[in-house]
Amino acid sequence: MKLFEPFLISMDDASEVFPTFEHSGTEFIHMLEGTLEYRHGQSTYLLEPGDSLTFRGDIPHGPETLIALPIRFLAIIYYGASPGDA
Repeated sequence: MKLFEPFLISMDDASEVFPTFEHSGTEFIHMLEGTLEYRHGQSTYLLEPGDSLTFRGDIPHGPETLIALPIRFLAIIYYGASPGDA
């Protein structure tokens, strides 16, 4: 069983439409380049290089508005250990 999944997300087209995501676990994102508004549930967060955000994955989330392109960020989803894993 995987405990976490790392992703490098790159976006360079402001006309793209982004779906919202829902998944188990906790997600951590860290901005590397660009500026965006990121939605988590009913809240949006302005994220710039160096900013990080941690949130529950089971609440709808995803990029809301791309402000400064190109955008690159790390996204790491942590699923946690299953009972009995040690």
